Amino acid sequence: MDNKKAISLTINKANWQFIEVISQKEKRTKSEIIDYVLDLYRKYQLKSQIQRGFKSQTKEDTTEAMSDFADYLAIIERA
Repeated sequence: MDNKKAISLTINKANWQFIEVISQKEKRTKSEIIDYVLDLYRKYQLKSQIQRGFKSQTKEDTTEAMSDFADYLAIIERA
């Protein structure tokens, strides 16, 4: 079940215009666009935290650990 919460937010004019154009162009609601952007940012933050954790490891170790990152995200998405 998809849980949603209503919020009110204020964004700068350039971001509002960007969302407005994308909303019209892709025929998606502004809420869908903002939700998608936040999901991408959340995944970016998670990936960055994981990569920082592997900084002390060798490049091969990091590459191997990140090879399953897509699977890890899929598991998180289902939760």
